[in-house]
Amino acid sequence: MLIGNEPLDLKLTLIDSAQCFRWTEADGRFGCAFEGGPVWLSRTQAGIEAEGNVDCAALRRYLDLDRDYAGLAGECAHIPAASRAVALMPGLRVLNQPPWETLICFILSANNNVARIRGLTDALCRRYGRKWDGEGGALYGFPEPRRLAACGEEELRALKVGYRAPFLIETARRVAEGFPLDALGDMPLDDAHRLLVTLPGVGDKVADCVLLFGCGHASAFPVDVWVDRLLRDWFGLKCKTRADMARQARALLGENAGLMQQFLFHAARTGAMALDGARREKSPGRQEIGRGASK
Repeated sequence: MLIGNEPLDLKLTLIDSAQCFRWTEADGRFGCAFEGGPVWLSRTQAGIEAEGNVDCAALRRYLDLDRDYAGLAGECAHIPAASRAVALMPGLRVLNQPPWETLICFILSANNNVARIRGLTDALCRRYGRKWDGEGGALYGFPEPRRLAACGEEELRALKVGYRAPFLIETARRVAEGFPLDALGDMPLDDAHRLLVTLPGVGDKVADCVLLFGCGHASAFPVDVWVDRLLRDWFGLKCKTRADMARQARALLGENAGLMQQFLFHAARTGAMALDGARREKSPGRQEIGRGASK
C-alpha cells in the first residue's frame, strides 16, 4: 500500500529521534505492531509503502504526514535557532502514538538511555504482548493495561525495569479501572498535565512527553537535560525550574512549541547544532539520555 510521497525520513523519525521505542529495523524496512496487526514500512521510488492490513488514513495520522511542516518552519522564521533546526531535518516528523503505549514507554524512560528504553519496551512486549511471525522477523504487540496490572512486582523486576515496576503496575491498574487516558487529547493542556502527574512514575517531563507524542498536544514542551541546556544557550532563557522553562518556551515558540522542541532537541543531542562547548565538555556521552531523564 502506498502511504504517501512526503519527505519522511523513516529511520530518523521511527528509530533515531528518541520519541518512540517500538519500531525495529531490518534490511531497510521498519516494522511494528500497529493497531492490532503487524506493519512494515519502507521507502521506494514511489514513496512510503506499507506492508500489512492497515488503514492508510490511520497510518498517515500516526506518521503526521498531513501536517504542514513547511508552514511550521515559517512560524519560526524569526527565531534563527528554531528555523535552522527545522531546516536541518526536513524528514523528521512528530508521531501521534497511542497514549497507553506512550505512557508506559516514557515511565520506563526516567533516568534511562535510549538503547535501554528500547530494550525494556521490547522485553515487556515479548513477555506480555501478542506475537506475529513474518518475513522480516517476529513483531510483538504492546501489553494491554489489564495484563500489565496483573503482573507481580518481582516478575517485572526480572525484566530489569528496576524501581519502575510498582509504577508500571499501579499506573496500569488505574488505566484499566477507567483513568481517562484517551480523553487527555481533548482537554486543555494544563488540565491534562495536572491529571497525568497523579499517576505513579509520571512527573512533569514524562507528562509532557505523553501529551506531545501520545495525545496530540502540539504545545506540550518536555524539558530534559538537553532541552534545558539548549534553551539557555540558544534562547537565553533563565529559570529556576524546568516547569518555568517550559512555560517560557511555549510563550516564545507559540502553539506548536512542542513540535519545534523535537527539532531543537534532536539538533542538540546529535551535535547538528553545537551547544556551548564548556557545557558539553562537562557531560560526555550524554547524547543518548532518554526523554524522561532527570540528570
